[in-house]
Amino acid sequence: MRTFEVRWRTLLDPRGAWSRSWLSVAISIVVVLVLSQTVSQFELRQWTSWLALTVLTLSLVWVWGHAGVFSFGQVLFFGIGAYAYGAGSINLVDRTGETLTSLLIGMVAALVVAAVLGYFLFYGDVSGVYVAIATLAATLVAFTLMASTADPIYAIGDARLGGYNGMSGIAPITLPGGHELAIAQLFVFTAITAILVAFGVLALQRSAFGRGARAVRENETRTTLVGFDTRRHKLLVFVIGGAIAGLAGGLYAAWGGFADPSLFGLEQATLVVAWSLVGGRTSVLGAFVGVFGLQQLTTSVTSTGTNVTPLVVGAVLILIVLVLPRGVIPTLADQLTAWRRRAAPTVPSEKTLPVDERELPPAALTGQARSLRAEKVEKAFGGVKAVAGVDWSIAGPGVEALLGPNGAGKSTLFNLFAGSYTPTAGKVYLDDLDISRWRPDRRTRAGMSIKRQVPSLFGGLSTHENLWLAAYGSGKSAAESARVADQFVRWLGPAADVEEVQVLAHGQQQWLDIAMALAASPSVLLLDEPTAGMGREESSQIARVARQLGERIPVIVVEHDMEFVEELGAPITVLDRGRTLARGTLEEIKNNDDVLEVYLGRTVSTER
Repeated sequence: MRTFEVRWRTLLDPRGAWSRSWLSVAISIVVVLVLSQTVSQFELRQWTSWLALTVLTLSLVWVWGHAGVFSFGQVLFFGIGAYAYGAGSINLVDRTGETLTSLLIGMVAALVVAAVLGYFLFYGDVSGVYVAIATLAATLVAFTLMASTADPIYAIGDARLGGYNGMSGIAPITLPGGHELAIAQLFVFTAITAILVAFGVLALQRSAFGRGARAVRENETRTTLVGFDTRRHKLLVFVIGGAIAGLAGGLYAAWGGFADPSLFGLEQATLVVAWSLVGGRTSVLGAFVGVFGLQQLTTSVTSTGTNVTPLVVGAVLILIVLVLPRGVIPTLADQLTAWRRRAAPTVPSEKTLPVDERELPPAALTGQARSLRAEKVEKAFGGVKAVAGVDWSIAGPGVEALLGPNGAGKSTLFNLFAGSYTPTAGKVYLDDLDISRWRPDRRTRAGMSIKRQVPSLFGGLSTHENLWLAAYGSGKSAAESARVADQFVRWLGPAADVEEVQVLAHGQQQWLDIAMALAASPSVLLLDEPTAGMGREESSQIARVARQLGERIPVIVVEHDMEFVEELGAPITVLDRGRTLARGTLEEIKNNDDVLEVYLGRTVSTER
């Protein structure tokens, strides 16, 4: 039996054993202490700045690498953290005798800006490349604003912003009691901070929240369908990333004693992306490798007296994209994993799928039946009504089929039930709740579960992880979700139990998609052509599953396969041109003249 916990493999694996025990933290700190006593002051000072930049890169690993939100302007929060720390330290250090409070101020300032910007981005349904453009634009706006603050009136208390010259006189890290850290101590402080941030990011990745964030990266649409509010998830990811970047900015300002507009510059924004890509944007360890490796390379080249940093960074990025597209650390982890698999004895798996008489897992049968109905529902696309005033309902347990020729409106009606479309007119009710404008994730948490025609999975995740997410998104606890996932893994059989579900055959993916819909313990189940691409035997098994579920909850099936519909033995609603044409048993439908005319003589398509 597989548990959900990720199999920790090696230090090189971004999900590896490095995060499993605090012993690793202790070992890392010991190494840092040894280096602080054996490395030259010049190198310690240089490494301290690189460690601050590593913390910044870790924020992008979390936001982009783990959650798939490409924040090209991550340095916006880095710069805000630096300036906020500077203003706090200049104004407060003489009063408080420490600057740790100023570090916190830098984090909070960056967090607030990330929250405001993120709210408009994610609740405004901005996604993909537009998030990258928006964050970069915000960064360049900040650069312009800070560069125009040379006048002495631009100050925060005693801290002058300084325009292009920047804010100077920023206090170094000072511990309570007025103890200013020397360079070796500052190196230790910054290194320990970076280590703790790295392990914090790993802990976040392993948490239930982090699993949801990874699901957003893998398949945002499916994440919504299994019950996660992806807007909220992306916002929280973004805010946490902003706070980490703000901490990095504070550390950098404390190291250099200054903060200037170049922190918001395009070159700095590009470098963060480069560091992330070189080490591996999904790898926490890769953040350290990317920053130290690329910085050491550019430092060595520029020591000749010429600034060719852009050329060096560009050449390295091209090389990485062509040779190591996943980055250094994930590529090494993949190679090590492949070597271990070759060395391990091959155990043939039993190629089984649930096409026998195996009973459904108990979790599939615990939902309480709810009614679903549409009242004079319309959906227009431009001037075309794909659904034109449909009245339809299913009041309790049972199976009902929606049929119709291409363009009849059945898939549009299905999407109105599922929440993918909002009605132009009319209402959709779940029991007595008007859900017409509910998002799909809210409908899932209310008991609706959906299986679409094309399998929609989290391709880079394991079978167990896919099932866990489906169960957890519906409102179950993390532990209960793991138990539910265990039940369905056994039901699917060993042939479908894989580390990445994208390797499964089409039929196996269809079964996993069905299992995910059932893992939510639905109160209403919507199936859109569930037999697409399936053989006769598998279609019969799906019919048996639908009938078994129909004894407890409403099951609505959209289907073309008449043999499958006949096996269901369910009442049928036939749609034509967005209207209800007929409703009855299969025999009644077969003998209905209007239905025969539609199927044999009409080809008008109005469905979008």
